[in-house]
Amino acid sequence: MIRRISRYLLPAAVVAVLLAALVPGIVKPVLARQAPTIVQGTTPAITLVAISATAAVNTQTTLTIPAPAGGLYNYVCTLAYQIGNDNTGAAISNAVSTSTNFNAFAVKVSKINAASNDSGVLMVLQGQGTAGCAKSTAPGTATTFVSPAGLTHDMWTWYATYFQGP
Repeated sequence: MIRRISRYLLPAAVVAVLLAALVPGIVKPVLARQAPTIVQGTTPAITLVAISATAAVNTQTTLTIPAPAGGLYNYVCTLAYQIGNDNTGAAISNAVSTSTNFNAFAVKVSKINAASNDSGVLMVLQGQGTAGCAKSTAPGTATTFVSPAGLTHDMWTWYATYFQGP
């Protein structure tokens, strides 16, 4: 049986060599294989910076995320606020915060009149999985969040996490 197979192999090899000589490109040379470069699929490490700002009762609170260098943007991953009042208490009705370099983002707040009341931390922005963090409007510019004016007997605190990137 081996003689029968080898009887057919020799003519087949001769035909393959003749075809390779007559028709260029039909047989490609075998090159030595290079070891594959191993690339680890990881997410680049981004360090979030936590920041907060609190002002006294009856005073606007401004949270400023510094201007990034080199044409980068601010990416805000979380933004929250908290309102606490003194022993006098006061109602808040449709007070609106402001922002700069964040597409006119605002928070509207109302609360009842109660002494020594605290809202607890209220989350208004949180990056979600693949959706990522919210990007500032302009590169190289500080981003600010300012509490409403005239919060009599109330104190506002801003909390945020952010990073700077392209």
